Amino acid sequence: MKPPITGRAIVEGQASGPALFASEAISFLGDVDINTGQVVGDLPSVHGMSVKGTVLVFPYSRGSAGAWRFLYQLFKHGNHPVAIVTRDPPDPSVVQGAILAGIPIVSDIPDAAWGNMQNGQMLSVDGTAGQVTPQDDAPISSPPQPEDQR
Repeated sequence: MKPPITGRAIVEGQASGPALFASEAISFLGDVDINTGQVVGDLPSVHGMSVKGTVLVFPYSRGSAGAWRFLYQLFKHGNHPVAIVTRDPPDPSVVQGAILAGIPIVSDIPDAAWGNMQNGQMLSVDGTAGQVTPQDDAPISSPPQPEDQR
């Protein structure tokens, strides 16, 4: 197991899953279909992929004060990411939705570590300690796709 990457604890809790690495900022209001978990926004790096069961990694959030409701609805439909990792602190609405849904968030990942996480790599997120641990022993796999989630 690689040493943990230490960031800032935003929402407490622990979760593990395959990384879904988005190069673009994400808005939960309009970029993700709450009924499927599929990314439908204009986000070339993850368009058509599902956030369901993933550790969703993206540089920063964008959106509105209603983002909390869409993140919470993803949870209620069972299509939510298991954890969120961001380079910059997420907006308060995303934090509010994550608290309601019990989705741990770690932010302020150091720039040096940002490029070392790979799509599909198993990550363990400790939102209480503010740590993200890449799992060396786990094979890199593709994040789950909509057809895999039936």
